[in-house]
Amino acid sequence: MDEVRSPRLGVRPRAADRIGAAAVGAANRRPAIDPTIVNLAVVGAVLAVAIGITFYIWHDVGTEAGAPETRAPEASPQVLEIEQLLGELSFTPGPIDGVLDVETAAAIRAFQQAAGLPDDGLASPELLEELKAVAGQSN
Repeated sequence: MDEVRSPRLGVRPRAADRIGAAAVGAANRRPAIDPTIVNLAVVGAVLAVAIGITFYIWHDVGTEAGAPETRAPEASPQVLEIEQLLGELSFTPGPIDGVLDVETAAAIRAFQQAAGLPDDGLASPELLEELKAVAGQSN
């Protein structure tokens, strides 16, 4: 067996010292990390976050819950008749299209105030009968 000499002359290192030094050297070394794997992990994480944000923003697109806001209001024959009578009485309900919009509700309120009725702005059958009576179209 070859004799291992210490830097100090005449002192022979023990076997435990040699094994310990080798173990300490191995513990201080880091395993090599492949940069390709790190890059793929970063790209995957960014992609996952982007997909998550997209799903969060667009989760209700095309569902029925979001559709009523984009749907056009439906015309009502009762509202159409109320608008025509309000127009005849010069209360300007806006376009006479059968849709209870802001202008129609304002005209209804103006008529209700002028007639001494509670001004709720709703197009009710009672309002229609009152409008017919004022316009001289009683049944």
